[in-house]
Amino acid sequence: MKKLALVALAAAIAFPMASVDVMAMDEAKATKKMVKRGKKVAIKQCFACHDITEDKQNRVGPPLWGVYGRSAGAVDGYQYSEAHLGKADSIVWDEATLDAYLQDPKALVPGNKMAFPVAGMPIMSDKQRKNVIEFLKTLK
Repeated sequence: MKKLALVALAAAIAFPMASVDVMAMDEAKATKKMVKRGKKVAIKQCFACHDITEDKQNRVGPPLWGVYGRSAGAVDGYQYSEAHLGKADSIVWDEATLDAYLQDPKALVPGNKMAFPVAGMPIMSDKQRKNVIEFLKTLK
């Protein structure tokens, strides 16, 4: 009887831990999928103007390598608009600011020179923006 109680106790302790591990694996798998999908969207919609590689080359737009967590207007050598430079102290690129900017760059930084969305290119859906942001987080 004692043996059965010990087995039941061990199972009761182990089961929640196992489910936490499974949940963590599922979350990691979901994030990996989001990153993969975000990269595809970024290559189609961002790469024409922004370098997304470790080379960090300035193009029409500044490089996106290391953008997550960076202040607006902070890439050395890039000629930012006065609008961006004026927001440099108040914008740090995180999930909320990147989402707002990708939704409507002119609303977040009025007067900026980013031509997005480009004519003929679809506006990103909420899901696509989230995926792109997850991808941008990996560029470090």
